Amino acid sequence: MGNKIKFAVIGQGHIGKRHAEMIRRHPESELLAVCDIKSPTELDIVDIPEKFYSDFDELLLSHPEIEVVNIATPNGLHEIQALKAIKAGKHV
Repeated sequence: MGNKIKFAVIGQGHIGKRHAEMIRRHPESELLAVCDIKSPTELDIVDIPEKFYSDFDELLLSHPEIEVVNIATPNGLHEIQALKAIKAGKHV
């Protein structure tokens, strides 16, 4: 495969960090951005190479090339975030 699948992960708690790391390790995937309402310092992710966003809408607007949004937030937020991603033309 010549083109990598471009991802974003929203939610950078324990599960979101694990999902992000698995995407980074996969040779056919590329993680472009992560998002969380907490700061990178609070999350202990200050050394990540990807762009960090605290606003999901801003992430979607800034990265039209993202193909897949991985949702790793509390499950009560999944529906609204999934619908927002789908409306933006992303796979969830």
